[in-house]
Amino acid sequence: MGSYLGLAAPAPALAQAPVELIRTGHVPADSLYKLLYVPIEVPAGTREIRVQESYPHQGKNVLNMGIYDPRGHQAGHPRGFRGWSGGAKNEFFINAQAASTGYVPGPVGAGTWHVLLYPSTIEPAGLDWQLRVTLVPGAAGPAFQPTPAPAVANDRPGWYQGDLHLHTLHSDGKRTQQELVDEASAQGLDFLISTEHNTNSANLSWGQYASPKLLIINGEEVTTTAFGHWNALGLDATTLLDWRYAPADSAIASATAQVRALGGLAIINHPFFPDTVNRFRFGVRHFDGIEVWNGRWDARNERALAWWDALLRQGRPTLAVAASDTHTAAPSPNQLGRPRTVVQAGGLSRTGIMQGLRRGRAYLVADRLISLTLTAQAGAATAGLGDTLAVVAVQVIRVAFELRGAPAGTITLRSDLGVLATNPVAASGPTVVRWPLPNAHPRYLRVEVRTPQGAMLALTNPIWVSSPATRRPASKKLIK
Repeated sequence: MGSYLGLAAPAPALAQAPVELIRTGHVPADSLYKLLYVPIEVPAGTREIRVQESYPHQGKNVLNMGIYDPRGHQAGHPRGFRGWSGGAKNEFFINAQAASTGYVPGPVGAGTWHVLLYPSTIEPAGLDWQLRVTLVPGAAGPAFQPTPAPAVANDRPGWYQGDLHLHTLHSDGKRTQQELVDEASAQGLDFLISTEHNTNSANLSWGQYASPKLLIINGEEVTTTAFGHWNALGLDATTLLDWRYAPADSAIASATAQVRALGGLAIINHPFFPDTVNRFRFGVRHFDGIEVWNGRWDARNERALAWWDALLRQGRPTLAVAASDTHTAAPSPNQLGRPRTVVQAGGLSRTGIMQGLRRGRAYLVADRLISLTLTAQAGAATAGLGDTLAVVAVQVIRVAFELRGAPAGTITLRSDLGVLATNPVAASGPTVVRWPLPNAHPRYLRVEVRTPQGAMLALTNPIWVSSPATRRPASKKLIK
């Protein structure tokens, strides 16, 4: 019907067309690792923002990307953080209900947004870049509802197997969250710690995938490409750790303190991987532990192990962890759960796992089949992993070790005094070893199990020893 009571009917309102903005620039070769913020004015009434990045010779050039909304983009105070994909994506979108993986859904507020570009590889000629930004008008619609993972799966004390370092499509991994969870179940893991690069986006939805048999703990791999990577473990779902600082900024102490205030741990990742990029350059004194075993055992893990052992020799109680750093499904050099960290906890909960790790009650194994126990006794006193054994001068330390599920190899009892004992892995059944130490009062005791070729099969955190002989001053030559 064209009219009503003789009046012409109003024409239907025309939908507003999206607005497209183009921004371009050049990054010279001497701008490696420098932050570049590109301002984008977003008008009121914008429903969705889309950003597409392009630049030549991708792979030889790598231009990482993220975005901050008008609440703020200043380093150290990332209130406006809305996502980061590094070099894993060249485009993303954000609206009130949904966003690309790595990015945080929510209102597209009016004001100045900033796209962050961060070159981590540049050819000698530099690189030319372009951003195509599309602003889609319309009503925002219902808001996104986060579904963080439960903090507790069960309250049963025990030893729990977990992978402390992993990636999905929310950073540079190649699997969905569901695919990763399915593989974790197949690998017999009890818990996972989500550690996407420089984003908490996955942590906002892990509740859709957790179960009473699989605890998912929030974390973040704080990725300062020029200075190394570290894992913030045991966060809440909304916490984001900033990465935009250098060792000279003296910001690392407050960043790791922020993690501990949440009951979490700060762990140095793959400190020698690779030698030319990501070499760790922050002070070890700010961290709770070191990832001494990342993926398949290799020379870089050997170097991390030697560094960790040097810290123990100085009397520094530093946690050792193992993790896959998985990005792709099996088979892979970094296969989920290979290696893994086994933690003694009061329950399968975020608090329980974090407390077990903090106390050093953990050992590292190559796969799910291997398990072990290590205890030390002096008189009536007994200590396990992470504990301190009090010894008087005349007492003999008696060490007991049991190993199950390991292939052929060699067991080595080590301390700050060097190698104290070696034994072969039993050809069948469990290997049970008893080592009396009548003339040795070391600072600590730990065990390694290796294949005949030298690859690591199992590694314990130390039992500490307190005796008149070990209460000598620590070395003055400290590793900072």
